[in-house]
Amino acid sequence: MRTLLLLLLAFGLFACKEEVAAPALEYRYEYFPLSIGQERLFIVDSILFDPLGNRVQIDSSKTFIRELVVDTFRNASNALEYSIERYERRNNAAPWVLKKVLSESRPIDQAQRFEDNFRLLKMAFPLKEGQTWDPLIFVDPFSKVEVKGEPLEMFKGWEAKVKSIDQSWNQYPSTLEIQFSNYENAIELRRGTERYAANLGLVYRELSVLNTQCLNACQGQPWEKKAQAGFILKMRRI
Repeated sequence: MRTLLLLLLAFGLFACKEEVAAPALEYRYEYFPLSIGQERLFIVDSILFDPLGNRVQIDSSKTFIRELVVDTFRNASNALEYSIERYERRNNAAPWVLKKVLSESRPIDQAQRFEDNFRLLKMAFPLKEGQTWDPLIFVDPFSKVEVKGEPLEMFKGWEAKVKSIDQSWNQYPSTLEIQFSNYENAIELRRGTERYAANLGLVYRELSVLNTQCLNACQGQPWEKKAQAGFILKMRRI
């Protein structure tokens, strides 16, 4: 009987050892919160470079943006998506004007945004510092967008990387910094970063998509001086 009890005890200890759960992964969904009723307010400063013969016209503008998460639906793959209405106005006194409807989704290991017929992989979960992924797995990286009548390969050289996580930035105690583009050669610049605040979402985006044919004469000049086509966009939450 004593031998039998010892065997049962040993078996019980072994079984308990086998049933110990592995540590839960920290996916860090708090940096991409998504629910019906969310309202996001932004202000966008943009600079457009318009090639006009032998000169370049530079246009600056300021736009206020309001995004409302209004509904959910199932896409063609039966995945849950959140429908978002985007409104714009030029100043605080003007009425909001509906400009487009886009969508976002957050399956277990991804955060996606579908806008202007482009589906971008914004985050790959679980998030950790130094992590990289392809933000264009759903997009042709050589797709062109038109800026002031000039077709540009906006996505050329894009690769996403977590630069920092859980770092304070401006008034936000915990933020995630993602660099989604850092590509440059003699005639092209594609550089972009985003900041997300915990339990709030996107709070800052900066994107430069610039082209130039000015080489020897512009050597050493900053892109803001030598750019001949493209745009610089800075977007912050308010």
